Amino acid sequence: MKLLIVDDQLATLSGLEKGIDWKAAGFTEVDTAQNAMEARISFARKVPDLMLCDIEMPVESGIDLSTWVRDQGYQTKIIFLTCHSDFAYAQEAIRLQVSDYIVQPAPYHRIREKAEKVVAAIAEESSRSAMMDIGRTYSSNQQEITSSLFRGFMMKTVTEQALSGLPGFPDPSRMCWLVLLQYVQQTEKIREWSEQGLVLVMRNTVRDVFDKKKYSAAVAMMEPKTFALTVQPVEGQKLDRDTLIQLLHYLENMFDMYMPCSIAYYVSGPHAFKHLPEEWTRMIQLRNRNVTGRKGLFVEQNEEAESEYKEQYYRWNMLLKNSGGQAMEKDAFDTLRSYAETGKLTQNIMVAVYRDVTRLILSLGQDIDIQKILQNGGSDTLYANALYSKEAMEELIHTIAMVYDQGNKEENSKSIVSTIKDYIDEHLSENIRKEDLTDLMHLNEDYLTRLFKKETGMSIKAYIIQRKMYAARELLQTTSLSVSSVAIQMGYSNFSHFAASYKKEFGITPAEEKKK
Repeated sequence: MKLLIVDDQLATLSGLEKGIDWKAAGFTEVDTAQNAMEARISFARKVPDLMLCDIEMPVESGIDLSTWVRDQGYQTKIIFLTCHSDFAYAQEAIRLQVSDYIVQPAPYHRIREKAEKVVAAIAEESSRSAMMDIGRTYSSNQQEITSSLFRGFMMKTVTEQALSGLPGFPDPSRMCWLVLLQYVQQTEKIREWSEQGLVLVMRNTVRDVFDKKKYSAAVAMMEPKTFALTVQPVEGQKLDRDTLIQLLHYLENMFDMYMPCSIAYYVSGPHAFKHLPEEWTRMIQLRNRNVTGRKGLFVEQNEEAESEYKEQYYRWNMLLKNSGGQAMEKDAFDTLRSYAETGKLTQNIMVAVYRDVTRLILSLGQDIDIQKILQNGGSDTLYANALYSKEAMEELIHTIAMVYDQGNKEENSKSIVSTIKDYIDEHLSENIRKEDLTDLMHLNEDYLTRLFKKETGMSIKAYIIQRKMYAARELLQTTSLSVSSVAIQMGYSNFSHFAASYKKEFGITPAEEKKK
């Protein structure tokens, strides 16, 4: 334990250091300082447990030094030494949480007694802090042990009797509600959260929502981002389904407001405790049907929607071979989105989509290395998860498109650009828009623009104008059509725009061309 004595009077400083048996008082190290700067250096070497500090010092007073100590967050105990019993000093001592205030001159034995009281207080606080740490560790481990046993029970590796009497756990002899909670609709910010943090948030939020005076609620993580919540009313209280759903809706709102994700939940019960494992298996199957990641209460979905699904394999294969991966990806995403927006994207629909995508992968065996798809972004895990999640299915489709385009990049690019050129030449008399071309090729506009410019060195707009101007020049040179008629033939309703574009391309106006 370290003691620091601070006083600007050298005689006083030496007397305090040597006149008291500090070792017997419990200190193993004694350091001295004649001013605040030397005191800070002593703190830098090792933070003292107790500082005896004179208040009246030049440049920086003892109050200034003590304020710095508190601002730095040091927990050092402080005893003020002063020659004046000024009430203002006492007030400052209280503000700075000073342990004692001694008016000088004071006998050494009295100063020692004050210091020994502080030493005893430090020892007691240290002991209390250690016990609190032990308690927190025990409490945390207790929760983990309870959760582990509950998971074992749900997986049928732990008996019901092993859970009887566990603190903070439902009473196996009474009926129990079972709720599946799942994290869904996660934002990018959730990457900043550890799994342990997400578990802690779920536990604390459940504790805040379910009043322990009315309900016994326990939550355990069963799988990553999936939790089992058991709820029982305490003796003398009642809990029906509507009340439970209202509480869960409040829980949902808490996550919507404060967390980088939402929750989905399914309610079942009440059940006899021994039937919970079978019910949990059924709830997992229901969770797997929530392929769109919808938040809120799980509901049974329309299983007849599968009959509305039309096989997409041949369409996607044709788009892939003729227009490239981007076109196939856009069409597949549109298909998934149309089912999702109408609430028909059930697990059965996902099975049908999964079947078409699998056939597509197998059909590409001669064109691409299939292992590149399975090894990209999570390999087999991505392929397996695609059956249960719209996001994972979209990621798998994107991977197929990307790998295909990488292997057939040059050929696809030339084919796409050639198709666009043919379309432009066939529709010169129309007002050709980029949207027409993107719809034609089923490609993203930015991607199509970059691809066209890379192959031709021109933007799509510049190419369209150039083709229109060359066609217009041929009409002006070989027909009797007027300039205005030619402009209309080229899809221009504004003659001045036509004339300006023509002059920019050939250096003369359309009228001059006609006269020539």
